[in-house]
Amino acid sequence: FTGRVCPAPCEGSCVLGINDPAVTIKNIECAIIDKGYDEGWVKPNTPSSRTGKSVAVIGSCTAGLSAADPLNKAGHLVTVYERADRIGGLLMYGIPNMKLEKTVVDRRVDLLIQEGVEFMTNTDVGKDISTDELQNNFDAVVFTTGATKARDLPAENRNAKGIYPAMDYLTSNTKNRT
Repeated sequence: FTGRVCPAPCEGSCVLGINDPAVTIKNIECAIIDKGYDEGWVKPNTPSSRTGKSVAVIGSCTAGLSAADPLNKAGHLVTVYERADRIGGLLMYGIPNMKLEKTVVDRRVDLLIQEGVEFMTNTDVGKDISTDELQNNFDAVVFTTGATKARDLPAENRNAKGIYPAMDYLTSNTKNRT
């Protein structure tokens, strides 16, 4: 995901740019993984054995997915909890579609499912399931949540018409277009 949403400031600093065009790392990374999926090179890599240990991962944005993947590959049984109706957190509802197509998120989540990661959507930890329940039902709990409550800033004209916290706008706008 990083290669898709990163503004790639390193490309402007590429020393090749002195004599030749700079290396377009962002485009190269995207082209490689897209070709890999298109050609069927990206395949599920399920663990050869399971440890019997279970881990709950709270939050399914980049940190949650990045935690779930190696934990699963190590052989642990991983369940990811997400309060929204789709997996991906800010990847799904915070980054506009023009910056990150949601099919890219879905294909990676589908791969994790094929590898054995379980996902629980519409589950707000602390409301729908308690942390005590998670601690009793799992060997470990990993919190990878983001903040959904905006921090208001005392700026001039902050209360002017049409000024909204970014996540309120991005989430509702992105949900309407997915």
